[in-house]
Amino acid sequence: MQISLDQFLGAVMSRLDNLEATIDDLRLRTNIAMRLAKSLLPDLTRDDVLNVVTEELSITESAGLMEDSDRVEDIAERLADSIYGWLQGDVAELREKMDEYKKRLQEAMEAEKSKVIDVAPAGFVNQLGHDKGSKKGKILF
Repeated sequence: MQISLDQFLGAVMSRLDNLEATIDDLRLRTNIAMRLAKSLLPDLTRDDVLNVVTEELSITESAGLMEDSDRVEDIAERLADSIYGWLQGDVAELREKMDEYKKRLQEAMEAEKSKVIDVAPAGFVNQLGHDKGSKKGKILF
């Protein structure tokens, strides 16, 4: 089965759009669940968050889904700080991180614009296999 490059890219973009919608839905649901947990546990401290994050990372490590076991503490500290700040409503840090992410994404997109992808026509491979004069060659895949 042959499909054109446009059809392939269209299918990939459609999948990406679906994934983006699913991620946005999951993010919203997670945010609501976390806000609910915060409202039910008004005395929630950073240490409580750190304990839960450390427990989850330990389970992930035990399951073999995480490779750097010595970094669990560092990762747990950063995640706990981020989650606790978000629960406390510290959106300044979140906005700063989002702005930095957008800037890096824009830079990556600018760098990709300069790259050119050449696509050979459909019959190009067949043309390579034809004999040209006295020279005979084979195509190895």
